[in-house]
Amino acid sequence: MAEPTLAGVTIVGAGSFNPAIVHPLWLAEKNLISSKAADHAMSPDNPHQILVASNLTTFVADWLSVQVTPVQAVFATVDQARDVDLRDLVRGVFSLLPETPVDALGINTDSHFQAADADHWHAFGDKFLPKEYWEPIFSGGPWKPRAAGAKERVGMREMMVEVAREDSKVPGYVRVQLAPSVRLIPDGVYILVNMHFQLTKPSQTFGTKPRRATAADAARVLLDHWDETRETEHRLLAQLQEAV
Repeated sequence: MAEPTLAGVTIVGAGSFNPAIVHPLWLAEKNLISSKAADHAMSPDNPHQILVASNLTTFVADWLSVQVTPVQAVFATVDQARDVDLRDLVRGVFSLLPETPVDALGINTDSHFQAADADHWHAFGDKFLPKEYWEPIFSGGPWKPRAAGAKERVGMREMMVEVAREDSKVPGYVRVQLAPSVRLIPDGVYILVNMHFQLTKPSQTFGTKPRRATAADAARVLLDHWDETRETEHRLLAQLQEAV
């Protein structure tokens, strides 16, 4: 099985946020990151310059990457060994801001793999997107072979599949995206697994409007669904890696 050259974990909240609150000093004050990590975020030597404003917060603090807008909060790490630390940090932020509207939650993992060569790279795309239908469509005309000496013209650029999760309390889905890697060139493969949890449901209303879920709800979902979500992501990645 191929091992990823690059990999990361991301937790995304969709809702209504105040970006200016999520400052590295605030995170350190609340013991969610170390003071050393906060200092790293604000260091002039950090290539990822910090920005904290009413409409956007973005910074990198050691292992943690943060970007918050009025409608989305993204917390990420490229150190997969810190995935539980990432979960605990996001739970901490949500628990400190319990009434903040959070309509949906995503727990995502992405990986970049290096194929052995161009033939293996094309074979990966052919496995998941067979070309029997597409090749006849492009059999005539000015279409070039996809590689020198190849008979095939059609290659996979990107594909995504989605499967709904059967859960009446926290509905959602898993999306799996396959594409050429933009980080590993040539012959790199990108795999994204997005586990989506829909927290705000139209069927639950407050007056005439849907009752919006909150950060407190999101914190509970992170705790309750983390292990099974990560197990599903690891299983899917392992099965897909076999083709790289």
